[in-house]
Amino acid sequence: MEGDYDPYEADATVGELWTQLESIRGGQKGRRPISRTPLTRGLKIGIAVAAIVVAMGVAAAAVLFSHSFSYTAPIAKVSSTCAQPTSTSGATTIVFSCPSGAALTVASGATGSVTYSAFSPTPPVAILDIYLIDTAATLAATCGQTTSNGNEPVALAPGGGSLTISSSAGNLRPNHSYDYCMDTAVLPPSFTTGVQWSQ
Repeated sequence: MEGDYDPYEADATVGELWTQLESIRGGQKGRRPISRTPLTRGLKIGIAVAAIVVAMGVAAAAVLFSHSFSYTAPIAKVSSTCAQPTSTSGATTIVFSCPSGAALTVASGATGSVTYSAFSPTPPVAILDIYLIDTAATLAATCGQTTSNGNEPVALAPGGGSLTISSSAGNLRPNHSYDYCMDTAVLPPSFTTGVQWSQ
């Protein structure tokens, strides 16, 4: 910037401005003549820099893109009202349900799938199979036969697995409730097992 600075040219330009201003105001009575004092070098440089900054500031900004954000917490696809369902046994079936309702309820807007762990400890060999039976169906002689139109049982594997949520038979249906049902060859005197659900 030192090489471009011309003190004579800057003084001459500022002097002309003072002369024009004095001629405009000179005709007014009671006004004191404007004395022209050459600007210092630092002040002239400051004015030039300020002019550049102002010119850059008024330039229109080009918008490249924008983002908008929306978040909804995921819903629990399945839920339960208790941690330890209680049992009701029949001739060859054992049904586990919660005291205040179904052992498992599928959310009305649920989609996709859920997974369940292996039953642990492993149920005794007397347990032939494990189902989720729809609470809208009437318990039959076996868990697998406990069904009605749109309320079919859902088979569970003792070793764990994954279940699809859909309105097709054999799958978990949205807005339906289920109890655990185990078919037995002979009712065991007692046993303990458990399963964990995740999504």
